Amino acid sequence: MYCPRLDHFARLNSNGTIGKCGHMTIQHGFKNVEQMQNSKWLARVREDFLNQTWPKECIRCRDTEAVTQRSIRLSSIERDRLLSKFDSNYLIVGGVLDNICNSACQSCSSDLSTKIGALDGSRIKVNNEHLLDALPWENIIELDINGGEPTASPRYQTLLENPPPNVKIIRINTNCSRPMRAIEKLLQRRIKVIVTASLDGIGAIHDYVRWPIKWNNYIKVINIYKQLRDQYSNLELQAWTTVSSLNAMDLPNIIKYCNTNNINHDWSFLTFPSALDARYYNRLTANVSLDTVATLQDNTTQLDEFITKQDKLRNIAMEDYYEDCYHR
Repeated sequence: MYCPRLDHFARLNSNGTIGKCGHMTIQHGFKNVEQMQNSKWLARVREDFLNQTWPKECIRCRDTEAVTQRSIRLSSIERDRLLSKFDSNYLIVGGVLDNICNSACQSCSSDLSTKIGALDGSRIKVNNEHLLDALPWENIIELDINGGEPTASPRYQTLLENPPPNVKIIRINTNCSRPMRAIEKLLQRRIKVIVTASLDGIGAIHDYVRWPIKWNNYIKVINIYKQLRDQYSNLELQAWTTVSSLNAMDLPNIIKYCNTNNINHDWSFLTFPSALDARYYNRLTANVSLDTVATLQDNTTQLDEFITKQDKLRNIAMEDYYEDCYHR
């Protein structure tokens, strides 16, 4: 058992450090890639894998594999077979170039969203251009663009227009609030582009979880990408769901939407903030027929406190979005 990300992935953390996979539940930051690759921490994670033991940082992939037999780890193994042909020392760069974002998702925070920062008054500004510039650009074969929200960030637009010279794949995670105009030029350069649409609900549930992005606009942008996919074989359209208490009940509808639109779909369980962890029993998870959901103690009080605080911050009310599953 192993994961290629341990050798070939560098994540730009929102606190200005270099880390590993963003799906790790425990993040560690280092000054540079060399310090990270030679760290005792990474040596211990590698040893866990060699001993056929899941590192405590990697439980999201463990839990997802147990339910779906798919995960970021398994996808990385498949991708490694391709990328290692280009460069045995290839590097995938992901994480946070900046936190400029036009969405205030319920599970997010101000260090990843300037929209939330404007709401809560923290106004955190992240700029990791210096970390990106210090990496060995000639070894960067894939960009794993997250954000923030790439379509709202001038830095990400510049990066998409001028990617590292040897890049073969660019994966872009987006809230689909607007289309990315730079994509077609990348496709014309024969770069494989993977658009990963964050899909955390259908209709009103989407509008609550991904506030203030509207579902009607979301599907218009998806249709634009579907049209591009018909034109270019090197465009792949994906959807990713972070399963929480807020959308676990809607997962069947999400899967149906993706199947209907021929969109590759994957998901994993949210672990933070803990109030939204779908493993806890509450009014939103009680009737969900999915392994590991609602298997832990009742967290209704914690969930209610979280929702009340978040709704006040956004000046919205959950009951306006969750008609059938919301009960006081």
